Amino acid sequence: MTFKNKSANADKLVKYGFEQMGGKFHYQTTIVDGQFSMTVIVDDEGEISTELYDAVSEDVYTLHLVETAVGAFVGRVRAEHEEVLRNIEQSCFDRDVFKQDFTREIINCALMKYGDEPEYLWNDLPDAAVIRRKDTQKWYVLLMTVLPKRLGLSGDEPIEIVDLRFNPDELPSKIDGERYFAGYHMNKKHWITILLDGSVPLAEILDYVDKSYLLAKK
Repeated sequence: MTFKNKSANADKLVKYGFEQMGGKFHYQTTIVDGQFSMTVIVDDEGEISTELYDAVSEDVYTLHLVETAVGAFVGRVRAEHEEVLRNIEQSCFDRDVFKQDFTREIINCALMKYGDEPEYLWNDLPDAAVIRRKDTQKWYVLLMTVLPKRLGLSGDEPIEIVDLRFNPDELPSKIDGERYFAGYHMNKKHWITILLDGSVPLAEILDYVDKSYLLAKK
C-alpha cells in the first residue's frame, strides 16, 4: 500500500524509530495489549507493508485484512493496526502533491529564502497549497493543479499553475492567455496565474515569487 500524495521522509522515519536494513526501513511495535507483534516496512519507493505475528505462537495473523471478517476481536486488531499506520503517515510522510520540477523549485525557494512552507488548507482541494509570509500572514503563492479548460486551454490532462501577487499597473500587458493569465481563483486585478510546464523560464517565475513576497508585506 501507499499513502496518497505522500512521500516517505527518511530522517523522520529514523527519528520515529525505524531502522534501515537492506535499503528498507523497518519498525516494530505491539498492538492489542501486546498480543501481536507488528512490523511495518517502508521500501525505497515508499511502498508500505505490514506483518502481524501472534506474540506467543509466532504464527502470522491476517484475519484483519479480510474485509468480510467481523467480530469484536478482529475489529480491535484492525483498528489498532490502522492507528499505527495513521500515526506513521502523520509523523514520517511529507505531502507530495505536485510533480512538476518548477513547482518543486518554487516550494524549495520559499523554504530556503523565507523559511515558509506550503499549507494545504482545504480537504476538498487536496491539489492546492498556499505559501504565506510569517509576519503579515498574507499569501504570496498559491499552487494548484487544474484542468486546462479552467484557463481556456485545450487538453484533458491536469496542469500545475502558480498564482502570484502582481503589480496591477503591469498586469494587463503581461496576460497573454497562453502562459500568463488573470489570477485564477484570486483577485484578477492583483494576481497573475502562470503555467508551470516550462513555457515560462524558472528564473523569471522565481523573480515574480520574490516580488509577490514584497507585495504581501502591506
